[in-house]
Amino acid sequence: MSRKILSIAVATLLSAATLCASSENMAESLMKLRADVEQLDAAINDEKDTYQAAMKSLYRQKNDLESVVAREDLKIKQIERELEKAREQITEAGKNTQGLKPLIIEALGALEENVKAALPFKTTERLADIEKIKSQLNGGLITPEKALAQTWNAYGDAIRMSKENGVFKQTIMIDNEERLAEVARIGTVMMYFKLPDERVGYVTKDAKGWFYKEAMAKNQKEQILALFEAFKKQIRSGYFTLPNAIVMTEVK
Repeated sequence: MSRKILSIAVATLLSAATLCASSENMAESLMKLRADVEQLDAAINDEKDTYQAAMKSLYRQKNDLESVVAREDLKIKQIERELEKAREQITEAGKNTQGLKPLIIEALGALEENVKAALPFKTTERLADIEKIKSQLNGGLITPEKALAQTWNAYGDAIRMSKENGVFKQTIMIDNEERLAEVARIGTVMMYFKLPDERVGYVTKDAKGWFYKEAMAKNQKEQILALFEAFKKQIRSGYFTLPNAIVMTEVK
């Protein structure tokens, strides 16, 4: 910027010299030239002040960022200390209740078998939740009391499911392919599915386990679609004609 200003100054001086040589009023030209030089000098000083102010601002920002980094490092160390302290407290609190641990593991095992045998509704997620409780309990991350409370809640969710009707989304396996589908679950006794391409069907079971069977008859398709429509309209009770999806053994 300063070099540009100096270039302008030189050009101005040359122009002024030429003008003065051909002008009869040299004094007036010199006064104008002096005013231009003073103006350029002031502009150069302003540039210097602006540059110095910018550098000071950058130094302040640098110092502020270093302070922020230092505070964040301190927070991380504090969190690590608190986590270690929490682990020690959990270990100490669990010393007098270790007798609960095998009972909780046994209860979680029974619930796990129940989930595997029940309708295939979000089975992977539910089993993962059970495994998380077991893992945290065995790893000493939670006390037996807390594990017992979480186990009780898991059993409560299983009981709630038996009384709950609604439409949900989950991945299903059909035609040897995983597809995201809507599922209409009626308690824990029946579950129907609907794919984005309007293919519908229901969950059934044979000697190998649960599988998803597509409804091929026109009346069955209409009945299942009517169920999904009713659920989306918040109609959870009433008289519905549905394909029989309570069959527990069926040959594929």
